[in-house]
Amino acid sequence: MTLKTLIARLFAAALLCGCSLVDAQILRNAPPAPPTDTQIALSKMQDLAEIMQRAEQWRAEKNMRRYTYALERLVELRPYSPTFLYKLAEAYALQDQKTKAYDTLIKIQKQGLAMNPDQDKDFDLVRSTPAFKYIVEGLVTNSTAWGEGKVAFKLDQAPELVESIAYDSKRQRVLVGSVRTGEILAVDAKGKTSSFATPATAGSLKSVFALAVDDARGFLWVGTAGAPQFVGYRPGDLGSAALVKFDLASGKFVEAYKLPFNGVPKSFGSIAVAANGAVYATEAIGNVVYQVNGGELRPLFNVPGSTSLRGIAVSPDQKFLYFVDYELGLRVADLSKSEVREVAVPGQNLGGIDGLYYYQDHLIAVQNGSVPTRIVRIELDPAKGVLKSVQPLEANKEVLSMPTFGALHGDDFYFIANSQRDQYGPDGKPLPEVFVEPRVIYQLSAKFAWNKDIKGGEEKPMIPGR
Repeated sequence: MTLKTLIARLFAAALLCGCSLVDAQILRNAPPAPPTDTQIALSKMQDLAEIMQRAEQWRAEKNMRRYTYALERLVELRPYSPTFLYKLAEAYALQDQKTKAYDTLIKIQKQGLAMNPDQDKDFDLVRSTPAFKYIVEGLVTNSTAWGEGKVAFKLDQAPELVESIAYDSKRQRVLVGSVRTGEILAVDAKGKTSSFATPATAGSLKSVFALAVDDARGFLWVGTAGAPQFVGYRPGDLGSAALVKFDLASGKFVEAYKLPFNGVPKSFGSIAVAANGAVYATEAIGNVVYQVNGGELRPLFNVPGSTSLRGIAVSPDQKFLYFVDYELGLRVADLSKSEVREVAVPGQNLGGIDGLYYYQDHLIAVQNGSVPTRIVRIELDPAKGVLKSVQPLEANKEVLSMPTFGALHGDDFYFIANSQRDQYGPDGKPLPEVFVEPRVIYQLSAKFAWNKDIKGGEEKPMIPGR
């Protein structure tokens, strides 16, 4: 698939879900022109689908000025979207606005993205300069395979849509869960699988979306919900969701904490267990963070304006709770102040994260919504709950086909490298003419490229291969 086709498909998928060069004599410090009526109207719009429809209409009408305004608004609303950034650079290039096109491409390159315009004819007006060639060199570098991880084992006999994973340290085994069958499998160090729990043995299980081990107390926590992908799905299951606790040694059901049923879709996207046994979970559809403590499931806080809450991680002192908005990036909740705020590293792309894990004053993140997909380590200031720097651990490997979640065991990080989630339809079945490969559990060192000498606040551009 060409880059052009990929960008077109990404833009079309988002739609279903959701002038000449400036004269060199003009003063660079001149005040910006006042916004046009179109820009003012777009600034009041929040619905991505509506803005994208207008963009496509203006593109079809060859009204490139308004098309560009729409893309600028989309980037403003979704600054981590690789698709919107690339299409905005493309729009500038089509109008021979070299400076704006180059600036946007440099932004893409510094974020570690590997979206190369070199063979894209829409950049013909801006490609003949040394600056363009230099930018392309940086983007090519970003596409270099990076990391020293390896395949731990393949799940040749596993069910479909295996997306969640946890590690049982005492028994040296990995646990994986299936959205399709609701099964939880135990996998030993040699890759041999056995059944841990199924919907037949634990009636509360439906689609399994999240797993987390409480090693200290010997429990496995499971986030499960009634979803159309589930092989036993019935319309009445939609809206059912629960956190289920199992005995880690025996696989026996202990108890279930169910959300109130109201027919509204729900899904626990990720689970984190604190040092004192408190359990935190993100509800990905309603965008609520829940807590289980003292035998009670309760909403801790909701996050208005979120797109989809995913990974969650808690600091060892339980002061900070880090969690992911898939499209808008990382958030942190200061539990001592009941305060939630955005966190970021300037110039870095932290969108498209699924799994999130706390490791020695760092976060390990599984980022499948970027181009390329990758695993990154994010350095924290543990006293302030802010992000300091970003380091890629694994990127641009062919095996990384929609990685989802992972699990830490000491310094080792295990993760599902090829969930291939994007190759399945809403009914949980593979798309037509798709050949689904066995799932791969990948292993890497969380201390790869470890550098304790980074100065506070220093930015580390994510440029794989350098």
